[in-house]
Amino acid sequence: VPQSGSSFHVFDQGQFAKEVLPKYFKHNNMASFVRQLNMYGFRKVVHIEQGGLVKPEKDDTEFQHPYFLRGQEQLLENIKRKVTSVSSEK
Repeated sequence: VPQSGSSFHVFDQGQFAKEVLPKYFKHNNMASFVRQLNMYGFRKVVHIEQGGLVKPEKDDTEFQHPYFLRGQEQLLENIKRKVTSVSSEK
């Protein structure tokens, strides 16, 4: 299946957490990495055939963001951490 370049995959979460995350973060926790992705607007891709309920047979997690597109590096500056507004009402 040709890839469109509009997402990225983590094919082995265990190996990714153990070998890749510590190179770039102060942890090797996949859940923390996913939480960070979500804060920056990345979303897990759920395919219709999975229905969101059935765990895929292979360890393949796919993430996408509207501004994360192959060959469109100029869009990366639009990927920003979401700001949560804290209400000061009492």
